[in-house]
Amino acid sequence: MVLKRLAVMFIPLFVSAVAFAAPPVSGRADSPETAAKPSETLSVLHAVSQWASTLSDMAAKRAKSDLVKDYARTMATTNANADAKLRSIADKNGFAIAPLDPQTEEGKSLIDRMKAETVLLGSLQGDAFDKEYMTLVTNTQQSVIHFLEANKASAQNQDVKQFLGEMSTTVQNRLKTAQDVMAKIYGNNI
Repeated sequence: MVLKRLAVMFIPLFVSAVAFAAPPVSGRADSPETAAKPSETLSVLHAVSQWASTLSDMAAKRAKSDLVKDYARTMATTNANADAKLRSIADKNGFAIAPLDPQTEEGKSLIDRMKAETVLLGSLQGDAFDKEYMTLVTNTQQSVIHFLEANKASAQNQDVKQFLGEMSTTVQNRLKTAQDVMAKIYGNNI
């Protein structure tokens, strides 16, 4: 179920194979088959990063708790930096970053989940907003870690492999911080 909720911070998703609309970049030594997997992986991470930044900006403004606001601000900044690095690696290696394809089951599912989570968070206020945001962040980061590790294991491009490894470490640290924030704010409460 955690993988199903993956539409969050880096979010969310991690569809084992998401089909994308953009064609492979021409003029590269990579065949379309070898270029497709890194392009798909980076495209999913880019979409999740953009969505996570949007939610984090919302949380930085709407959260009740200063701890949640601070966490959200940090997430927005680090997501922007990670996404810039992701795009740089894609450009350097000729990997296309394409939007999620709503015509595929995986793409539609992720897009729908991101929209639904955004609407849900937008409908909440105060403590309910904080709890839902932090729960969403925590669940998503667990899914993202699995996505990153699985794709790192199969990555053949060294830049992509290194980026996925660095992101896995970063997201594990974010998850720990999110869990600490939740423990400080909610303790034994549900």
